[in-house]
Amino acid sequence: MMRSALAAMAVILSAAPAMAQGQAYEQTGASPASLAFNPANIARVKQLVASDPEARARWNALRKTADKALTSTPRGDREIDSALEALGLAFRVTGQAKYAQGAKALLLQRAARKDWLTDTPLARRDPPWRSDLGMGYAAASTGIAYDAVRDTLSQAERQTIVQGLIRGAILPIMDDWIDGAKRIHALDTMGHNWWAHIVFGAGVAALAVREDDPRGLEWARRIDEASVEWFEFPGTRIGTKPPTFGSDGAYSETVSYAELALHSLMLFRRSWTEAMGTEPSPIKGLDKIAGYFLATSYPRSEGWVSLNFGDSRPPSCGCHTLADLWALGDHNPEYLKYIAGFSGVPAKDAWKDATNLPYFPDASARASASSSTTTSRTYVSRDQGLLTMRSDWSPDATLLGVKSGFTWNHNHADAGSFILYHKGRTLIADSGHSGYSTPEYDGYYRQSEAHNVVTIDGKAEPASDLYDGSASMGTIDHVLDTPNIRYAWADATGPTSRYFQRNYRNILWVGDTILLIDDLRSRDPGQFEWLLHHSGTATRKGRTVEIRDADAGVDVTPLFPAALPDGGLPTDYPYALRLVGHEGLADEDPKIKQAYLGFQPVGKSDREKFLVALQPHNDGMSPSRIERLEGTNWIGVRITGADRITEVYFNLLADGRLRHRNANATIAGLDTDAYILAVSRPLGRDENTAPDEITVVDASYVRRSGAVLVDSLAKVTAHLAMGSSTQVQFSGTHGTVRIACSAPVQVAGMEGTAACANGQAVLPRTN
Repeated sequence: MMRSALAAMAVILSAAPAMAQGQAYEQTGASPASLAFNPANIARVKQLVASDPEARARWNALRKTADKALTSTPRGDREIDSALEALGLAFRVTGQAKYAQGAKALLLQRAARKDWLTDTPLARRDPPWRSDLGMGYAAASTGIAYDAVRDTLSQAERQTIVQGLIRGAILPIMDDWIDGAKRIHALDTMGHNWWAHIVFGAGVAALAVREDDPRGLEWARRIDEASVEWFEFPGTRIGTKPPTFGSDGAYSETVSYAELALHSLMLFRRSWTEAMGTEPSPIKGLDKIAGYFLATSYPRSEGWVSLNFGDSRPPSCGCHTLADLWALGDHNPEYLKYIAGFSGVPAKDAWKDATNLPYFPDASARASASSSTTTSRTYVSRDQGLLTMRSDWSPDATLLGVKSGFTWNHNHADAGSFILYHKGRTLIADSGHSGYSTPEYDGYYRQSEAHNVVTIDGKAEPASDLYDGSASMGTIDHVLDTPNIRYAWADATGPTSRYFQRNYRNILWVGDTILLIDDLRSRDPGQFEWLLHHSGTATRKGRTVEIRDADAGVDVTPLFPAALPDGGLPTDYPYALRLVGHEGLADEDPKIKQAYLGFQPVGKSDREKFLVALQPHNDGMSPSRIERLEGTNWIGVRITGADRITEVYFNLLADGRLRHRNANATIAGLDTDAYILAVSRPLGRDENTAPDEITVVDASYVRRSGAVLVDSLAKVTAHLAMGSSTQVQFSGTHGTVRIACSAPVQVAGMEGTAACANGQAVLPRTN
């Protein structure tokens, strides 16, 4: 093993002495590389290549890219970018002059361009744009390659390349996006991803030329200052633009565009650290971005995918961003597990990049990542309106994603929509999108009808929001996450307010059953419809629709406003729910038709309740039994699982129909004003005994046989588990709450316990 490692090192270094003897390039006395391929980084590459077979394989692949660039001219700007970085790495590692000369040729060729703009129609706008996305890529790769070979270039060659880089990329970007004397863009122009990608590419280039032009350091410092403003941009209500990031690290424009923007930011911050030897400006909340990428991922045995709401594609990931975090010293093993999960998609394999090889994790780090686990099953971004709930983090588990946020740009008209993954398949799907230039992109894929939402007369969000933005965004709130029941509330009223006065989607995950309770009020009477987009096949089986894709399946059972008829002809069941077929379009191919379904109540109305159960198929296990329940002023469902019975009740009086009066109701022997009440007990326990778990949503009291179980002047959302001890979880802040108890009470997130006196604990108000 030692002999082979030494041999590998010898091969890498063999050309360096010959190069020095042959004077393959002019000795200029310039400083060595200071960015990605600086001496310390290259020393680590050599050590890794000599001792780590996987690192050696990656190095060999990058060297092949460099060798190919020497024999055939790269085609297209992105191939030139990759070639430049590979040539710079190959030169610094081997010392062979041919790689420096190859990089020099491409650098001089690019510097000679009259215009670096690749999206030429932008130049015809008024005022004309001088920079675009391609320029962001070109600026960064040109700067990195120039820095790598700078000490091999003559003074005249350096001057030519630097002047070309400044004229072709740095100045157009600074003038368009940063410099107040000429700037035509603001932080919210072209979404939030264009600004970041273009500007931070120029930042890398500015650092590369700082020793040749004193303005380079000035530009880099200005971009470093601007990076804080971009990341922390709070949005603008006048311009109807969302914040760039939520306080929880979630990005405003879906996963793929988060990666484009953040990788550019992080590459600039890496370059700053490498070149300056100091930390760039601190950015509040930057440490939370990894949590967003992890929460939106779905581990599959055949390779991970991400939630594809909006314009994001399933293979999209934050892989390069997490590799950047690793390079900056944040060695969380979850990052490596995540990156490895997407590595089967070549474009997502972050470690194949030449600039990342110096930071490639060693074998021990990779081994620790393979055994790491993520524990949080529920993630919510209240600022961006995104929810994920999963059964666990094992490959091919069950994942529910819900989107109810801002509609604009890369975000579709999908407030309240959901996606369900199970056994590695996307069973309940987002319709995806097509090329941006196709008429179907705006005509179908971005519209409400292409998503799993409720419509009224085929409408939900106005099409104009896709360009103008939704003045009132959707939200997700009231999240509870307990072992037996999870709850969240999605409010899609804002984006759909042209047609809806009330558009709430309640999500309850109980055992193996996911309930969706839609509380709807339209502005005018119309035909409500609950849309269901799916992959695979959908088969009607009595009162259930079974969706199957390969060996994965889910039963979709509507319970309210009515069940599907069990058989016979539609004329036999004039008041039953109708199952309606529609024709949509396939993801990324509008030429292919894709069927989807809808549940329609009979007749038109302006108020409706949908209660639909989703039950993913689990091998060898029968699903929980579900029963439709209904009483005076309430509807509900009983879920009988393997070891527990849970009853979920929706209080019809609490749906906004009462004003200046409370929604007092008696439900299942309980007096309450709760919007939603769920009670649970072990299977086999006498149903007349008190439940051992209670979940209340927007309730001020719950009483049973005169005994007070929950008492709060302000309505509260909470879960109570009552046994030998009482455990309470609240959603958000709350007023003073009194609960029944028999022992000290534990409150999630609170240190210590609350005293239990005379059968009651007083939980003080939180802010």
